[in-house]
Amino acid sequence: MKKDILPQGDRIRQFLTNGSITSSNLNTILREKGVFLGHSEKNSSVPLLMKTLVSPSEFDDLWEVQKVKDETVKFRTATIKCNTDLDLQEVFSENINLNKLINDAHQYDPGFSLVGTPHFYFEENEAIFSYQIKKQNLLENWNESESFHNGAIYVSKSIEGDIELAVKQDSTSKETILINSILGSEVKKILKDRKIIKPDDDFIRIKFNDFTNENRIQFLYAFTTTFCIYLDYVSITDIDLYLDENEKAHTDVKDFLDEIDSLKLNGKELQNHILLKNNLYHSKLIFASVSLKYTFNIEGIKGTLVIDFSFPDYIAKKDLNAELQISYNFKINREDKKKVTEVQLRKKVYTFVEKVKNISYEKHKKS
Repeated sequence: MKKDILPQGDRIRQFLTNGSITSSNLNTILREKGVFLGHSEKNSSVPLLMKTLVSPSEFDDLWEVQKVKDETVKFRTATIKCNTDLDLQEVFSENINLNKLINDAHQYDPGFSLVGTPHFYFEENEAIFSYQIKKQNLLENWNESESFHNGAIYVSKSIEGDIELAVKQDSTSKETILINSILGSEVKKILKDRKIIKPDDDFIRIKFNDFTNENRIQFLYAFTTTFCIYLDYVSITDIDLYLDENEKAHTDVKDFLDEIDSLKLNGKELQNHILLKNNLYHSKLIFASVSLKYTFNIEGIKGTLVIDFSFPDYIAKKDLNAELQISYNFKINREDKKKVTEVQLRKKVYTFVEKVKNISYEKHKKS
């Protein structure tokens, strides 16, 4: 927190209702004050917190929660097959006028601006286009009227079998997701203009509707095994679960499930929950997101890692074409915090996750 004055009145309400701060975060503070609610919704917790006041230490805790969530990098990956071999530095040597592309995509002021003049650079057999935007954030952030968000796309070449390009996107806001989409279209245009891909070819992405309900669960369960030398799987911690109204519930749980549209499950060992443990129920269950917890030991650096696998556009608007998104949340042990960055740790784990993701996708996608 950069100011010595706590927000009050409508400003504290705006802060507490920020989507980055969950009902669970607010109810934890209320319980510490001796206030226990029968309902966990913000409609109940926010008015009570405004009346009981938020202390400086509580505000700092909530500020950190928002900061971590806002700055968490989300990854999406797509692949495309090439007609011929290519040199990444030669193909992506020309500058991309990203500022013009953003303006062309918006009829009105988009509410953010590009910082500097980004361009492709090359590192470890990757073509990387990273950028930063400045966003006017008058309502969500009481402390500052501007916020900065980073994004990037990474183009790399696979030489296993056919020549194939992988385009990885990272984003920290919905605006950077939009910009990554613009950049992805520009990459595809460059490849088509150079006849590296066929005119009708498009990127292959992992989408929500690539699976049946059962297979989507099995696809995500592939990450509950020991798939990485640095990670030990602990448990499922969170699930966004919806019920398929077109599927009949199994007789064992019919009376329970028929009264529910969606479930948000939180816990230490959700893999032992009766709905998840019994495959007979899976045809009725729609997994929109799952969080998996691991302990890690990466070259002596230890801690815990939660990887979130989600289809955010399905959660937000039931979009059946929602694309898979992955984020990594490291909690480094106190004694190791100054020895390494999250970026360095993520690079070690990322390749393993991508390999399992691709194998599991090929195994469980609809034929």
